[in-house]
Amino acid sequence: MIDITQSIGPETRVYPGDPKVTVRRIASIESCGYSVSELEMGSHTATHIDAPAHIFEDGRTVDELELSSLVGRAYLIDLSGKTEIRNDEMEEAFPSKDKNRCEIILLKTESSDQKFAKILPDAAEWIAKKGFLTVGIDSESLDSGEGLDNHRVLLGKGINIIENLDLKKVAPGYYGFVCLPLKIKGCDGAPARAILLQSEV
Repeated sequence: MIDITQSIGPETRVYPGDPKVTVRRIASIESCGYSVSELEMGSHTATHIDAPAHIFEDGRTVDELELSSLVGRAYLIDLSGKTEIRNDEMEEAFPSKDKNRCEIILLKTESSDQKFAKILPDAAEWIAKKGFLTVGIDSESLDSGEGLDNHRVLLGKGINIIENLDLKKVAPGYYGFVCLPLKIKGCDGAPARAILLQSEV
């Protein structure tokens, strides 16, 4: 099992404009006999899932997502070092004969310091046409900061978006994949725990 979830804490980097993470102890074992902390953070903090309501007024919220679409067989494509990602690069990196269809595509870009690899619109369309149920990426956004076109294309087709995965130590290939968001009623997204299984599910 490989944990591909980013940790959440005061040092967690957040998307520009999003609230920083605050963890405040409100009860201690010494004074109360138990420990309780208050958490303050945005719904798109660290490893998280974007629900359609993130972009669309009438979109489904995170508690309404089909969990079955977030569990399944995944393929990880290594696109490290690329500043722009096109559909032909995705096609070249994906196995030409996907014998046992996978539902989830993971993009390893090694983007850092809020300098995202730019996923071009034709690459987002490629993801949609392949019929994936979920796309995950290791950067803070599937868009590069110049609008939310990729979000609109994918969320508009009911394809889940997972951002801020920790894929640094993961090699390309097939994996079993599980990613479950917090069940926050009526919310546009939520932090999630994501794991890979060496034996495909």
